[in-house]
Amino acid sequence: MNEIAVFTGNLTIYWSSIIICLGIAAGLSLTLALYPVDHRHNTAVWVWFPMTAVLGVLLARLIHWYSHIEQYPSLIRSLTDYSTGGYCVQGIILAALFAALIVKLLRLTPTAGELLDAAAPGLTLCLALIRLSSLFNTNCRGRIVITDKLYQHLPYAISWTDAAGNVEYRLATFFLEFLALLVVTVILCSLFFRHRSEPLWDGWRNEGNVARLALILVGIVEFIADSTRYDSALMHFFLIKKLNPYASFISVTQIFTAFCILFVFIHYMRISVKTNGWRWFHFLAIAVFIACLVGAGYFGEYRVQRTAQYVRCYLWQGGSLLAIALDVICIYRSCVAKDYDYDEDE
Repeated sequence: MNEIAVFTGNLTIYWSSIIICLGIAAGLSLTLALYPVDHRHNTAVWVWFPMTAVLGVLLARLIHWYSHIEQYPSLIRSLTDYSTGGYCVQGIILAALFAALIVKLLRLTPTAGELLDAAAPGLTLCLALIRLSSLFNTNCRGRIVITDKLYQHLPYAISWTDAAGNVEYRLATFFLEFLALLVVTVILCSLFFRHRSEPLWDGWRNEGNVARLALILVGIVEFIADSTRYDSALMHFFLIKKLNPYASFISVTQIFTAFCILFVFIHYMRISVKTNGWRWFHFLAIAVFIACLVGAGYFGEYRVQRTAQYVRCYLWQGGSLLAIALDVICIYRSCVAKDYDYDEDE
């Protein structure tokens, strides 16, 4: 498909850029609609948004430069010339967090968590449309070749021309991720309206729960999708180069996701243990978490690269990650005050 939407003189506008701009506008609109639900003024959103946009572009590009340094002549060019190269959406997530903390320091929002709760669905919608923009470039394609003609179309596959001019059909990772993130957006909107005000035991702050669960759900989608990509952002070391052969299969996205999930798990485990004391289900939750995290890495990276049994391996990986999500949600539910009246918020 033609990547260029408008070309006149020195001005070139790409279709992917148009979709990204629409995604940003859609995400901002959804955030502006959700934040005032608790009678807050949207000033905080208007301050948070431009900081997130600027920091997001820089951090997303910086992470991509780190993982694909061979694609750029220099670090400065990677941050100033956006006509080539790619991005890592983890930079956008970090930017949203940093910007929310700054808005909190400016005293424009009561807590950063409250702002992030309202921003999580909109940010996820924005990420979904950013992924859809790859329809007009060669980013975020799968390394899996689809040979069955029944599936050689969207949403499963998209045509790919190799260096020799041969046409094959690769897994449309970007489109499947786009659809999955749309589902996550709907789930987060439901969580926002239904569970954002749930009080936790012993006076623990209840802000930020929607945002934390968003990290889990978006992280699961990113973890699985990144495992299928041919252009995955892999880790490497500048100073300790001897470690590079052992880290050549490790993805920055998957490491980032694992740390986010671990952070959320530890946060709710800490609250649950301080509230309920050590109970049998805490030990079970820890065992399930470790086993499923190892299973997700084993089936998604080790087994799939050695057996090429894609369907079986990714089903096991997806099941492991969903088990982790349910594990974290169960621990979160043990932190919620049982006498909470949902009807008071309706």
